[in-house]
Amino acid sequence: MKVAIVGGGVIGLCVAHYLKRGGAEVVLLERGRVGGGCSEGNGGWVCPSISRPLPAPGLTLTSLRWLLRSDSPLYIKPAALPRLTGWLWAFRSHCNADSYAKGVAALAGLNAETDRLYRGLAADGVEFEQAEAGTILAHDDEAELEQVAGLLAKLGEDRVGTVDVLDREALAEAEPDLQGNLIGLHMRGDTHVRPESLCAGLAASLEACGVRIIAGVEVAGFARDGRRVRAVLPTRPALGPIEADVFVIAAGAEAAVLTATLGRKLPVQAGKGYSITVQNARARLSQPLHVAPAKIGFTPFRGALRMIGTMEFSGMNLRLDPRRIALLERAARRYLPGALDGTARVDWVGMRPVTPDGLPAIGRLPGLPNVWVATGHQMLGVTLAPSTGWALAQQILEGHSDIDLAPFDPERFG
Repeated sequence: MKVAIVGGGVIGLCVAHYLKRGGAEVVLLERGRVGGGCSEGNGGWVCPSISRPLPAPGLTLTSLRWLLRSDSPLYIKPAALPRLTGWLWAFRSHCNADSYAKGVAALAGLNAETDRLYRGLAADGVEFEQAEAGTILAHDDEAELEQVAGLLAKLGEDRVGTVDVLDREALAEAEPDLQGNLIGLHMRGDTHVRPESLCAGLAASLEACGVRIIAGVEVAGFARDGRRVRAVLPTRPALGPIEADVFVIAAGAEAAVLTATLGRKLPVQAGKGYSITVQNARARLSQPLHVAPAKIGFTPFRGALRMIGTMEFSGMNLRLDPRRIALLERAARRYLPGALDGTARVDWVGMRPVTPDGLPAIGRLPGLPNVWVATGHQMLGVTLAPSTGWALAQQILEGHSDIDLAPFDPERFG
């Protein structure tokens, strides 16, 4: 079986990895640099413990109006509202306890093999930076912390690993540079990777085993024979049509544009995320840390510290809004002084793919028997990439999967 994958981020690379392991002939197309999209500057958290859908109970029309403020952690640009109105209404319809509970359970099921699969990538010879220090969720509100602890307890230790409650003294001892007199939860089972190294390692491994990777080429469309797609049509004429038996669209926030050329609407919007990476930062952390009051995350890498956060809906673009970077800077100065002081700095913006129910779309594209999609992973792309790739490869090659993909079926969008 020959499979053509459109999208060279962490999702597309993992799909390619497991398809190749299963015996498929694989060609992968990426419009930019492999791993250079949303995968590049994110926090790299492998965090089954806090894998949750974005729409949550309690979102009201009042809070939606608050989201129009450019200094809010979740920002909707007013100019984008006309195009987003229907999507936002669908998003709000999932902001209830029942949808949230079902979404948490579905993501927990998709994460059941995450640890095993990441260990398997390393065993397969994929080289990448990884650390198993766990993750800390820091709070300033005891009731909020207890609510999160209760949610983790419902999922069970077999799903999220051991969770320790850290009082103010324990958290200060664990992370001396952290300010704010906070309390926290330590998820021992979480890990983190340097996402750039993961994508580079996957790409190198794929090429070494014969996968053809074509970077710097956009897709103009698809050639079809009735309901079946026959070839990808790249914008570079010299490449000619790239024929295959099966096609996988794993192009992140741009997946909806590609499915539209096939006459299928996919409600995926670009939720822009920002990060600041400082080389040799003066502040030190021993593990990833999420500061709930500021909705900002910190990830320590070898020789670097990355600050991550904010969600911005402003359409399909990579414009970097300095006001969003300023939000990260203010939070960093308050909670981790010295985080911005180092030998070099990179500010980054990327487009996360977000669906209205906050769950990824993984499965066959309705009405097209040989076209599959894998997108909509919001802020969980690195966490869910191996399980997405493994499960989708099983579906394509064997007709079934060990992971229940029904909650992620693209057909749920109609």
